[in-house]
Amino acid sequence: MNRAPIFLALACALALAPAAAQQKPLADIPVRKQSGITFVSGGMTAAERQEMQRIANKYPMQLLFTAEGQPPELKGVKIRVQDLRGDTLIEAVADGPLFYFNPPSGRWTMEAELNGEKVARTVDLIGRRYIVLEFHFKGG
Repeated sequence: MNRAPIFLALACALALAPAAAQQKPLADIPVRKQSGITFVSGGMTAAERQEMQRIANKYPMQLLFTAEGQPPELKGVKIRVQDLRGDTLIEAVADGPLFYFNPPSGRWTMEAELNGEKVARTVDLIGRRYIVLEFHFKGG
């Protein structure tokens, strides 16, 4: 009996197992979609932060929320994303301190609100691969 094909198949399966294991999500981060733009948010636990880091390369616009006097596991930030014309394409509430989305190239305005305090930023996503923006709330 020729066992070479069996060993070859087993070797291939073992070689592919680590790659498949790496693709298994570390935490459940739901992918949402509004106006044709996908987005994710999270980062409340170490596993969620690791998963957000793992999937970050799929989302060129990455927002980080912090607030004075608040733990780093900040959630509940209201987000509004508008295009160059001022049309609102995403309205959401963050599930954690990290919010990533995947818009097409262009000029984008992001407005974040926490406890009535608003912080807005406008950036151009043209010719740049990733943009990471921190939104810091003073609190009080």
